[in-house]
Amino acid sequence: MKRSIYFPVLILIAVTFSSCNCFNKEKNTEKVSADSVYVDYKFTNFFARDCCGITGADGFYSVPLPDDRIVWIFGDSFLGTVNPDGSREKRSPVFVRNAFAVQDGDSLKSLYQVIDGWESSLVIPPDAVKGSEFSEDSLWYWPGDGFVENGKLKVFMTAFYQAEEGNWGFRWVSANLATFSLPDIKLEKIDHFDYPGEVEIHWGHAVCDDDPDFTYIYGAGDKYPYVARAPKGNILADWEFYTGEEWVNDSKLAKPMVDFKGSEQFSVIKINDKYVMLTQSGDFLQGNLSSVISDYPYKGWTNKKDLYPIQPLKQVKDLFAYNPVAHPFFTENNELLVSYCVNSFNLDDLFEDASKYRPVFIRVPIDKIMEE
Repeated sequence: MKRSIYFPVLILIAVTFSSCNCFNKEKNTEKVSADSVYVDYKFTNFFARDCCGITGADGFYSVPLPDDRIVWIFGDSFLGTVNPDGSREKRSPVFVRNAFAVQDGDSLKSLYQVIDGWESSLVIPPDAVKGSEFSEDSLWYWPGDGFVENGKLKVFMTAFYQAEEGNWGFRWVSANLATFSLPDIKLEKIDHFDYPGEVEIHWGHAVCDDDPDFTYIYGAGDKYPYVARAPKGNILADWEFYTGEEWVNDSKLAKPMVDFKGSEQFSVIKINDKYVMLTQSGDFLQGNLSSVISDYPYKGWTNKKDLYPIQPLKQVKDLFAYNPVAHPFFTENNELLVSYCVNSFNLDDLFEDASKYRPVFIRVPIDKIMEE
């Protein structure tokens, strides 16, 4: 069901160090009352960087490391410098398909590769063309969630290829897992999973590792969330899949975990003694951050709520917002940190205004999620 490809040495990592004082600025918020959801401008501004690494990205998963650093995991990422007027120059490649940033206090280190002079994704499928600008457009990995297992950083990577022309002409290929050594974050190997379903399920878009016996792996299939599990500490062991009634070994018997659709990327986290799933209901133009809670990480989801409209800070033509993800490590004052991505249906917008491809961070009162 799986095979491994090992990488004894990453070809070349371009590590650029950038820091700013914005993380230490006083928090500028739109908070109205103790039970309101509001924009956290401290974090929103922290990732609004104009040079020296990643200047715009989507995805935005976070994984705490054992030494208290944070790895931020990005999908399509712009590099280079943003001009004083907020525009960015077109580069080749236009963007890389995945990159990391390591947060240590108020600084970030951007992690990606430079291969034969070309800026490239941090993790490239072994079958992709290397050393040319086309390596980012033929076959690539978009990252999912990550976690630390047995002293290694594990990050799910979903392979896609360009099947048709246009921004939406990509198609899914496979689910994969990249393993990195710590503390140096060097790619060691990539494992490939083959767990077919009745529908195409993109496994690894959320991970919950808070159970003492199992690691739970979530995926989106036809916009419904599915769940699998592996023995704690052994993600490469054979998975089990939830049918809505029981756990089975046959991935084709997996059924949606809930009866409502959500976003491609989402979060399942444990808060106190409850499990919380956060997703985006609706669509790109009218979606809401929604939550459900349960005593289990795979069943019994109740108390569905729409918490906040997922929308760009600038309400302008062609902009949309998507894929909310929770960052529980940064919980403060009983408020959960959640990010969501902003993008445009018009690619030129992202060059005219860099802010149109940067995340928004919000604070969600935990009591608002939990109250009946």
